[in-house]
Amino acid sequence: SSGINAEWPLRPGAEALNSYDDSCEFTQKSLKNSQLKLSKKSFLDDDKWKEESLPKLIVSKKVITLPQLERLMVWKLRRGQFRPTLMGLIRRNSPNNVEDVTNKAITLVLESTKNVTEAFKVLEGLHGVGPATASLILSVIQPSEVPFMSDEAMDASIGLPRSYTASRCKKFRVAMTAKAKELGDEWNVCLVEKALFTAAVLGRQELK
Repeated sequence: SSGINAEWPLRPGAEALNSYDDSCEFTQKSLKNSQLKLSKKSFLDDDKWKEESLPKLIVSKKVITLPQLERLMVWKLRRGQFRPTLMGLIRRNSPNNVEDVTNKAITLVLESTKNVTEAFKVLEGLHGVGPATASLILSVIQPSEVPFMSDEAMDASIGLPRSYTASRCKKFRVAMTAKAKELGDEWNVCLVEKALFTAAVLGRQELK
């Protein structure tokens, strides 16, 4: 047992994963005007793009472009808390710098999973990219190694306070890796994150 947070929804986690699409639809329906105005594309479209198209593009091109980074941020600001200043910060990055920095980070993590910590530091050199956004980028590149630091997964795995620091990020990754191992071979850290997000979203829906 991972021994972290005894209230972790172990069995519900497996069931919740099957309901991830439902939770995304609920998230789409729950968006506020400020979140809807971020993009003409729907949250469901962006989620599918992040899961299916973007990983293939990253593998072939070895970069993330500024428009792709903006789209990832839109996804993040809709799936979680809306922080209006973040999009402005992301747009302060030059296209060339985004490609240079992301190429360096991608090369590092594809070379060795031991380079994940260094890749975090590289990505955090971009405007608007802290540990949570860096974890999102790296989760697309290495879903078996790096979980997205969503509020829901952080709460379930390591509890409060919600502080997105390097040390909390490391603790989170350790907890999520242990839980994925505990759940079995078909699981990885990103699937665990999805299950915890889904359990939290569907739990909120039941309260409505």
